[in-house]
Amino acid sequence: MSTPPENITYLDRASVRTLLPSVDEQIDLLAATYRAMARGRVENPPKIGVHARPSTFVHAMPAHLRDDDVTALKWVGAYPSNPARGLPYISGLIVLNDSGSGLPLAVMDAAEITAARTAAASGVSIRHLAHDGWQRVALLGFGEQGRAHVPVVRALNPDAEIRVYGGARLTGPQPGVEVVPDARTAVERADVVVTAGPMAPDPQRRLEREWLPERCLVVPVDFDAYVGADLAGRADHVVVDDADQFAHYRSLGYFEGWPEPHRSLGEALGEPPRGDLRLSCSLGVGAVDAAVADAVWQRARAEGVGLPLPR
Repeated sequence: MSTPPENITYLDRASVRTLLPSVDEQIDLLAATYRAMARGRVENPPKIGVHARPSTFVHAMPAHLRDDDVTALKWVGAYPSNPARGLPYISGLIVLNDSGSGLPLAVMDAAEITAARTAAASGVSIRHLAHDGWQRVALLGFGEQGRAHVPVVRALNPDAEIRVYGGARLTGPQPGVEVVPDARTAVERADVVVTAGPMAPDPQRRLEREWLPERCLVVPVDFDAYVGADLAGRADHVVVDDADQFAHYRSLGYFEGWPEPHRSLGEALGEPPRGDLRLSCSLGVGAVDAAVADAVWQRARAEGVGLPLPR
């Protein structure tokens, strides 16, 4: 954009929700972003953050997508105790900047984008790394992130059988979705396991390799909360969305005893998947937030949506 607009556009959560791309478009957009990361076409430094209370964080997640010249920053907090207070576990804002001048273009609520892109990232992994003919999916952790995975699974396989455990509540009848009483029941015979619980590790929530079928894809979106070193070490193929960020978090005490990743997700998309037990760990990267935020912004501009704020 050669001349930034006079005003900054604010998009609230409801507006962002209506402006999101379709689920299929989100998965395609994230896959393209991961491939660009693998080609070195994205500047995506590891998150920095502050931790005002135990087991909480507020992270800064900047990114620049060189091919589309998109610059954005997500400022996002996670407070596990919030739901008990009637507050959201995840909250934040995304600022989209004009890459030519650095001037802010838009500020938008981050909650819908965070939930959507996290589930779409899992969708990228499932689409490429799940074993052919996958049918049964376990969702461990059924808060906002877990619930956002249901339409992604349905987009990839409308006939999938979904078992959910952990904070599970259904807002209405959902054919093919079953709430079960424990994690072991959820993962029994599962072709795909997505873990989306609170990020704080808890030995009581650890998955055991013996609970899983021989051929399975495990997709943690909650760091190592459910997947410990034993299970990760027995995986035939370990993929992470960002190797540098994985190393950064390992230095902070996460992923203790995990093996080194074999590939980044972007690299893995360029080759056939391998092994029986496959593990694709999604840490959440600012690059995919930037890609989705730009798609939301472009649609907001086209439709004239948003509250103009003076600079």
